[in-house]
Amino acid sequence: MKKSFLLNFVLMLISITCFVACGDDNKDVTGPAHDPSKPVKLTTFYPDSGKYQEKVLLTGENFGVDPNIIRVYFNSKLAPVIGSTGKRMYVNAPRLPGDTCIISVVIGTDSVVYDNKFFRYKSEVTVTTLVGNGENSYQDGNLATATLRPQWVCIDKDDNVFVAHWHNGFHVARINEDDNEMITVGQNITANVLAANQETGVIAFSTQNAVGQYITLDPSNFWAPKYHQARWTNPIETPTNPYNPASVTNPTDGFIYTHFFNTGVMKINPQNWEAKLIYPLSGATNAMTFRPTEPNILYMVMRSTSTYLPNTVITLDVTNPDSTFQKLNTITAAGHRDGAIEQAQFNDIRMIVSDTDGSIYMADDRNHCIRRLTPDNMVETVLGIPGTPGWKDGGKKDALFQNPSGIAVKSDGTVYVADYGNCRVRKLSIN
Repeated sequence: MKKSFLLNFVLMLISITCFVACGDDNKDVTGPAHDPSKPVKLTTFYPDSGKYQEKVLLTGENFGVDPNIIRVYFNSKLAPVIGSTGKRMYVNAPRLPGDTCIISVVIGTDSVVYDNKFFRYKSEVTVTTLVGNGENSYQDGNLATATLRPQWVCIDKDDNVFVAHWHNGFHVARINEDDNEMITVGQNITANVLAANQETGVIAFSTQNAVGQYITLDPSNFWAPKYHQARWTNPIETPTNPYNPASVTNPTDGFIYTHFFNTGVMKINPQNWEAKLIYPLSGATNAMTFRPTEPNILYMVMRSTSTYLPNTVITLDVTNPDSTFQKLNTITAAGHRDGAIEQAQFNDIRMIVSDTDGSIYMADDRNHCIRRLTPDNMVETVLGIPGTPGWKDGGKKDALFQNPSGIAVKSDGTVYVADYGNCRVRKLSIN
């Protein structure tokens, strides 16, 4: 019985592979076109588990032979359709669709799912060192020899990586992976959290030098630093000191949102640098982000040292801040606990960032690990051994970090970490 099934699968795989080899336009493929008057039927798929880009063969009826009209989803993630013969379809498993996937097929107005059959997705996470060798100094140049102590990191719309070095002089640098070099773009700059505008490519951040002093790096000017001074429309809202201001650019309205220590959430217009307090909020945070899937909802994590709501994830709708403040987790004591956000524990989250799918990655400084808040608000540890500092590249079982502070995500889902305690920028491949 097993031999018969395996033989049938091999024959199907050969036929579909030959079909795909005929060309991207599938001009040489013969078979029945999709008939809108008849239902789409699903029978089996193989294999029943796999990793990112796993080749999965779907069988059924009335698929048609035009892959351009076929949509296949693993949960809510769209899977690339390689080709179809009408009764057999060849797809690639999408990236990070979830551990247990329902496969659905949409053709025209017909949408069907495989009943009581699930694809088990096997994720892989590994970390490598991009730049830095553990030496607490700053030297730009070739990535193999450059040194730094990175505090913050961000990525612009063109996937340029920017990093702020803190210690023995302050620098801001751009990492060019294609040319294998780290290039200094600003010296003697005490940069707070870097915020990238994903429309314009401009990087903006406040400094520790003066209240409301901001610097922008504009790609149209080769990222040369330009100084600005924020002006509060109501002078009594001006923060008393320049400490701990996290910043993030809202992709919906283009404004910079920031939080000053023991003052509150501010809204800054990057065109004229007018600033306004939109929500009073004590305490301290370096961690702010917007989920693309939830426009205008600002996510923040208060620091472990905060006098108000330490280690707490909070949200605020910036279009209606007075009545939308929420605490997502209830435990303020420092610790480590994964699971539902309501009962999750953290230990000094330093920076957070959302990917395009709404997963929020967190640099958990004192737990020495990277955490993730999934789109359905479950907290999980991505890499690192909680409470165990160290430096080691590798996978889930053995990777180590030491006081990670900055975190950023490229368009392809690659995560970059400013591993402050290890004086390295690390690169996580998550598939």
